[in-house]
Amino acid sequence: MAYSMTGYGKSLYENELISMRIEIKSVNSKFLDLSLRLPKNISYAEEKVRNLIRSRISRGKVDCYVTVYNISADFLDIKFDEKAADSYYTFLKTIQERYNLNNDITPVQIASFQGVISVQESDEDNEKLTESILEAFNIAIDNILDTKQKEGNALSKDCIEKIKSFSEYVDNIEKLSFDIPTQYKQKLEKRLEELLSDVKIDDAKITQEVAFFADRACVDEEITRLKSHINQFISNIDKDSGGKKLDFIIQEMLRETNTIASKANNLDITNNTLEMKYLLEKIREQIQNLE
Repeated sequence: MAYSMTGYGKSLYENELISMRIEIKSVNSKFLDLSLRLPKNISYAEEKVRNLIRSRISRGKVDCYVTVYNISADFLDIKFDEKAADSYYTFLKTIQERYNLNNDITPVQIASFQGVISVQESDEDNEKLTESILEAFNIAIDNILDTKQKEGNALSKDCIEKIKSFSEYVDNIEKLSFDIPTQYKQKLEKRLEELLSDVKIDDAKITQEVAFFADRACVDEEITRLKSHINQFISNIDKDSGGKKLDFIIQEMLRETNTIASKANNLDITNNTLEMKYLLEKIREQIQNLE
C-alpha cells in the first residue's frame, strides 16, 4: 500500500505506571529526518524510541512532541541527605542573622539545593517504563500511518489515472509511427516533382532516402521501453516505500519521451509528446509526496 510522507498522529496514554501525550507530525523530505527529544525523566528510552520510529517510517521530516504528566512514585527511589540539608540550613540561618533578615526558611528552599534530594532509578524499573513508552509511541505511529495511508491511496489513485492517459498517448504514437515512412515518401516525391518536373526521378534513390529516414525516425525501441516502464510503475505504485523507485521510473519515461520528440518529424507525434511530458511532470509532483 502507498503511504504519503505527510501525516499527523497522536496518543494520550495512561496506565498505572505513566501518563503522557505524544504527537507526531510528518512532511516531505528526501530522507528520514527525525526530530526527537524525550523529557529528561524518560530520556533513557530515547534510543529505543528512535529505532521504533525508523522501523515503521522510512522517509519524511518527522517531528515528535512528548509531554509526561505523571510517573508512578513506585518507580522513584527518593533519597534525603540530612547532612547536606543541615549544612544548607546553617548557611541560610547565618545569612539571616548577619543581615537581620526576617524571612522564614522553608523546606522548599532547602530541598531545592543540589544534593539534598536525589532520585535514583533502577534498570529494571526503566525497562518496565520503556515498554509503556514504546506502547504509547506505537499508538501514535499507528494513527499517523493511518492518515499517511489515506492520503497515499488518494495520490496513488490519481497517479494511476494519469499513467493510463499517458499510455493512451503512447498507443497513439505507435499507430502514427507506422505511417510516417509512407507519408515522408509521398511528400518527397511531390516535392521532387515540383522542383524537377522535367527530370526523371530515380526510384531507387527515393527508396534509399525513405529507408534512411525511416530508420532515423523509428521509435519502436522507445515505445517498447515506455510500455515496460508503465507496467513497472503500476506494479510499484502500491508498494511500501516505493516513492524513490517511482521517481526513477518517471525519469526514465521522460528520457524516452524526449527521445521520441527529438526523432519525430510529425506534428501529431510532437503534440502527443508534449501532452506526455505534461502528464509526467504532474505525476512526478504527486509521487514526490509518497514515502
